[in-house]
Amino acid sequence: MASKVTVKWEGDELVQRASRKIDLNAERVGAMISGDVVRSLSKGQPVTRDEKGRLRGLKPSKPGQPPRLLHGLLRNSVDHRVDRGRLDVEVVIGAYTPYAKALEFGNPKRKLGERPYLRPALDRNKEKAKTMLFKGVVS
Repeated sequence: MASKVTVKWEGDELVQRASRKIDLNAERVGAMISGDVVRSLSKGQPVTRDEKGRLRGLKPSKPGQPPRLLHGLLRNSVDHRVDRGRLDVEVVIGAYTPYAKALEFGNPKRKLGERPYLRPALDRNKEKAKTMLFKGVVS
């Protein structure tokens, strides 16, 4: 008598498991890069108060360096989200203060040189993020 072998393809379940794992990994990537950004924005500086009581930094960062901590609003606004499409996953890292973009890219009208803090964190973590994203999904 011949033996019989049955192979059952459970593709939908496999795709769902892989999708959940990628979503979880994408959240971890976002948290890792956001944490790196926050650390880069945590270098303090001496401060004073002006006549209206506002904080003024006495040793701000130079163009090309990440902004130095003054009151922590920029640092505290750093966040991430995961946007999931049908065939893609996007991890978005950002800072959400009115001046976040001007610090990252500079503002020639205000004679403010760029003080990147998001792009360097992405560059530092790009390879690790790729590895983390697919960990446990593909062998």
